[in-house]
Amino acid sequence: MNKHNTSACRRQQGAYLVMFGGLLLLLTGFAVLAIDIGRIFIVRSELQNVADAAALSGANCLTRQSGLGTTDCSTAMATTLNWTQATANAQAQLSQNQVDNRSISSSDGGHVITAGYWNLLTRSASGGSLSTTFSPLTTYDKPAISVKVSKGTGQNGGPIVMLTRLMFGGSDVPMSATAVAVISSPGSVISGSLIPMVINQCLFNTYWNSSTNMPYNATATTLAGVPQVIGTPWVFRIGSSYHYGSCDSGQWTSFGVNSNAASYVAGLITNGNSTALSIGDATYIQSGTKTSNYNDLQIDIGKDVLVPVVNYPTGLDSVGTSIPIVAFAMFHITDVQDGSGKYMEGYFKNGLSVGGSSGIGPSYGSYTPPRLAY
Repeated sequence: MNKHNTSACRRQQGAYLVMFGGLLLLLTGFAVLAIDIGRIFIVRSELQNVADAAALSGANCLTRQSGLGTTDCSTAMATTLNWTQATANAQAQLSQNQVDNRSISSSDGGHVITAGYWNLLTRSASGGSLSTTFSPLTTYDKPAISVKVSKGTGQNGGPIVMLTRLMFGGSDVPMSATAVAVISSPGSVISGSLIPMVINQCLFNTYWNSSTNMPYNATATTLAGVPQVIGTPWVFRIGSSYHYGSCDSGQWTSFGVNSNAASYVAGLITNGNSTALSIGDATYIQSGTKTSNYNDLQIDIGKDVLVPVVNYPTGLDSVGTSIPIVAFAMFHITDVQDGSGKYMEGYFKNGLSVGGSSGIGPSYGSYTPPRLAY
């Protein structure tokens, strides 16, 4: 082989080495980029999971009383929305989680927790920003806890370190995730949730403050012969229109089955509605006083119960057929009489969490379990 050929071969080999080195560097760059992209998705998912868990945990305490500790809530229902405890519980939940193999800090400013009302229709804060002093204006304004978790400079271990930055320059990646959890008033309830007595929606105009989603408090010591404690919810009696006014009335219902038998209603008092029911579903209004059923209902004295609400202000005794449910309301029974009077006595109350309920309905004191809204 002559010198010319030998020199050309060496130059060709050198070119191949340069090409191979460049290709190796390119492939290494792609591999590192793939690792970085995968890591970004993993950390983003971890951040979102942390925000979701904290928001749900906080919202779960909105209707509950404060627990023995400073950050937990009890199973007992609160008489008002417990914004403070809900926020504290969301805060405590954050520190139970990790992102990018680092525990979420409770002190470096890498999170923002806000309480207030969220509009489920617009998927935004009611009134423009979350506020606990906002007065709900529509059915869609619901109590909420918002949690934002960030990983950036000085926040939860700093931004995500990029291998591509170490090799080729550039910058690390900051990231954040936001979750909003709400408790809604139910639009649907599962079987076994309701007692078989409907109440008229017009009752709420008298005893329920729609602007605060709370019952009106008594301002006198008696109401229609019923003793009152000033500053606590009005206590009133609900009975059929045969004995009470057209609006201040309730009537036995057999839900989706048209049975006027007292024995059938007695079974519903014990077991509740046999099928799931939603706002708009028809419920049969039964005629007659059914004195024996008031005796059956005495098992619920002292309990919080869920009742279907209908809109029939002219008096439920004149219905004689099925009419649609317009809401589900919480009622606390203080007394039931099957003798003189034949009534269910009690007051509207706020804070009943209805297991298995869902949807969106008017705010009459009952709530669905917390769910993510954003």
